[in-house]
Amino acid sequence: MRLTARRPALLSCAAAALAVSAIAAGPAAAAPPPATGDPCPTAATTAPFTAWQDVADYVLAPDGGAEAGGAGWTLDGGASVVEGNEPFAIGGAADHRSIDLPAGSSATTAAMCVGVADRTVRFFLDGPATGQLSVQAVYTTAGGRESAMPLATADGSGAWAVSDVIPMRVNELAPGGSLQVALRFTPRGSGTWQIDDVYVDPYRLK
Repeated sequence: MRLTARRPALLSCAAAALAVSAIAAGPAAAAPPPATGDPCPTAATTAPFTAWQDVADYVLAPDGGAEAGGAGWTLDGGASVVEGNEPFAIGGAADHRSIDLPAGSSATTAAMCVGVADRTVRFFLDGPATGQLSVQAVYTTAGGRESAMPLATADGSGAWAVSDVIPMRVNELAPGGSLQVALRFTPRGSGTWQIDDVYVDPYRLK
């Protein structure tokens, strides 16, 4: 499984003068500035990925393991909480749920406080070997408009696996403050995915 970077679309000089709407649809960094707040409060951390040589401290996203039935998540297009946990039991042996993502669906976490120090995201995924999963950070601009910043595109492997370390990116929009950010997962193409145990790294101790 690998992550492929997104590249912004190139506009010709002649089209640029007429491309205001196209720019708004491009990378979220070109969107109006986000609404910022106070720095994020300190949260309890864990190191869930040490088996993968990642000793960083992480914070679980709101119901990031779906053990509360997807509380706070927005599940669209047939996405649902299902029985069956990622096999590594990172959250504990009693965990038994994950989020199912059929083709055409999306799953968005509840919003969480993200500051400049919240630098990366990592989670577990199971998807078809020919499939891809889009990961976005969703936030609200100062003008009240929802904006989505692409973070990564993950390739499936046909089995449960840990994602690569994904840069949060949107955290760079809140120096000295914070954003309320949700993470959205959207399959591309056919096939069904599952995701589980979504974590954010607030310190990136590498």
